Amino acid sequence: MFKKSINRLSVRICSVCLLTTLYLATLSISHAEQTSSNITTGVHTPIAKDEFEWQFMVDLSLASTPVILKDVEQTQPWDYFQLGLLLDISYKGFFLQTNSRRSSTILGRSELGYQFSVQKDWQLDIILKPYFEGFDPAEIIKDQEEDIPQLAGLDERNPTIGIALRYSQYFENAIFYIDIAAASAGEDSQGHNANGLIIDSFYSYLLPYRNWDIYLGAGLTYYDQALIDYYIGVNADEVSASRPLHSADSAFRGQLEVYAQYPLSQSWSFNAGLTQSFYSSNIKHSPLVDKNTLTEFMVGVLYVF
Repeated sequence: MFKKSINRLSVRICSVCLLTTLYLATLSISHAEQTSSNITTGVHTPIAKDEFEWQFMVDLSLASTPVILKDVEQTQPWDYFQLGLLLDISYKGFFLQTNSRRSSTILGRSELGYQFSVQKDWQLDIILKPYFEGFDPAEIIKDQEEDIPQLAGLDERNPTIGIALRYSQYFENAIFYIDIAAASAGEDSQGHNANGLIIDSFYSYLLPYRNWDIYLGAGLTYYDQALIDYYIGVNADEVSASRPLHSADSAFRGQLEVYAQYPLSQSWSFNAGLTQSFYSSNIKHSPLVDKNTLTEFMVGVLYVF
């Protein structure tokens, strides 16, 4: 039942976003409030989202996005091409937003939320967002040049969606936030709900240099055992000659990130980002995993309507 509810909610959110995007894309009116700041820059104090405001962006990028799964690689040229349709919209404290300070989220990940409290240098929100992407082992294997026995016959993993309380603290040129999220991937193949706690924190510092906005970031995330086990554990029905039974433990992920924007015009900007992720070493005990460090890179252009 919880899985069906999450799926229905996800469909509704996606439908609203799509309809709103199509509507806004057809508008021909100009925005008097938008000046040369069309290209998103850092905000150093909380902003109450009371008025109706929106910003629609298209991101075209080349990105290297490795995953921790064993022997999974980007094999085709189109695997590196990323197209993101990004919408920021707010009204009466409700908002749908992307995180302009993160290179990993500029490719399309959004947060739906509501502002509980907005003070001079801090704010409190409740948000709904995806914390894990799901994966289909059969589809992954189709895209690989060689077979991956450790993934063959493995059940599909659903995305994890979390409802979180977020505290954000603002500084002169920086922001720190922490999410405490109740997350769920729905039911696994044995009918057990994959529910757990996620604590996600990130610090981002804006370093202006000439016309560049350079964001230096560091993050630390905790994932509950049930969620890690759902993604990289192996249950009794999935055991094979190359995939022994495995129960995964809780894990941490640390991240270091550099993300930069450079305005090319009033609406166009150049973007580049480098993210280094470090997962707990115990995740390599899983037969589905062969690495616990990932280096992600993206370079592209962003158009703001």
